[in-house]
Amino acid sequence: MNKYLALPILPVLLACRPVGVDYARPKMPVPDAFAVTAGTQAPQLQWWIDLGDPILTRLITQAYAASPDLQLAEARLRQTRAQQGVQDAQGGPTVTMEGRVSRDLLSANGEQFANVPIPHPILGFTNYQAGFDASWELDFFGHQRRLSEAALSRTQSSAEQLSDARLVLAAEVARTYIELRTGQQRLLLAGARTRQLEQLLQLTQVAVQAGDSSRQDLQQAELNLASFRATVPELEVSLRESLTSLATLTAQPVDTVQAQVGGEGKLMAVPPAPAAGLPSDLLNRRPDLRGAERDLQAANADVGVAVAERYPRFSLVGNAGWNSIHSGTLLENASRNWSLGPQFSLPLFNQGLLKAQVRANQAGYDAALATYHKAVLTALADVDVAFTRLAQDERKRQQLLDAEARQGQILDLAQRQFQAGDIARSTLLQAQLGLLSQQDQSLQAQSQSLTALVSIYKALGGGWAD
Repeated sequence: MNKYLALPILPVLLACRPVGVDYARPKMPVPDAFAVTAGTQAPQLQWWIDLGDPILTRLITQAYAASPDLQLAEARLRQTRAQQGVQDAQGGPTVTMEGRVSRDLLSANGEQFANVPIPHPILGFTNYQAGFDASWELDFFGHQRRLSEAALSRTQSSAEQLSDARLVLAAEVARTYIELRTGQQRLLLAGARTRQLEQLLQLTQVAVQAGDSSRQDLQQAELNLASFRATVPELEVSLRESLTSLATLTAQPVDTVQAQVGGEGKLMAVPPAPAAGLPSDLLNRRPDLRGAERDLQAANADVGVAVAERYPRFSLVGNAGWNSIHSGTLLENASRNWSLGPQFSLPLFNQGLLKAQVRANQAGYDAALATYHKAVLTALADVDVAFTRLAQDERKRQQLLDAEARQGQILDLAQRQFQAGDIARSTLLQAQLGLLSQQDQSLQAQSQSLTALVSIYKALGGGWAD
């Protein structure tokens, strides 16, 4: 080939498309719309702000700053970015410099001088060497480009894992905080109910002494008080568990978290549910799905790497330097030496091994595709279940709120009757106990609705801009 024609061909060869199949997002079987949806407003990027509790916002901020789970995910991201940098650097030319000074002694009877008739008196000398070695793989078939593509995809997957860890952490802090506030309020209601039951017991004791009640009524009042008191320690343990869980999630001492949340605090109101959007939006919203797709793309690039291994690999290699037995003449023209030229390698007798590697990487791609498919199905199910649960919990909460309002009306009537002397104090206490019990049920339903709402935010991938 004419040397002048070779120069334009080289860039063309370097620009050849890499062997293997270029990645394209696989079609996933997603429905056109969710079966159960609610709301029309997209949540804020910091979705927990919609819950309207500044203490919760502060706790999530602290968790983001100090959580060991996030620190682990961030460290893995830095590691994969560094590995990507290593791989990208391997696709370019490499140049190394070497220098050497050695004392050498040649054998007079060795093969160097076996056929030389003249004597060689200088057998021992000091050798001075300095030079450069360079190499550059000409990536005709995309071996290095596929390796870089795989490294980039894995870096992006690590970044998505960090985003997913943030989403999970925020949801867990919110859920635990809801449990803590629910526990605090339930303990307050439990204290009020205990005091009412104690008053009922005292009134029953007086009635028994006066002969107005039976011994059986007294035993029943004692049993009611003892049974309810037995439920209080479980509430206290649950509240402590929520507090210690928040301390773990935010990486703070328990006393510090206790000081932030306080001994009492109202449970936040249930805000409207966000819009679910389209099922296809989940592929871009949820970080775990984005990460699974990046793993799939990396697996696809791995197949390209294995295919490229079966093709020839071309490189430009060269070296240049100086070599002399006298330090003073090391940099003279006569001491120069250099070499430059192309080289290639072609696998001939290991095609069976290389074909097996292609099949292995294709199986890895199939496994990544199945993992991605399962993740998509799981995400769709998460959204459906979360919205269904919220709808049912809200229906239950509204029914309990209606029952609480009726119980409040019953108490108002009982108070008026008691003031008029138409009923005994024990009847008024029973009405008050009924309202406290109804308030406890409404509180638990409110907690369930808030927890379901957090599950919706998590299932949808957190907050997003329009």
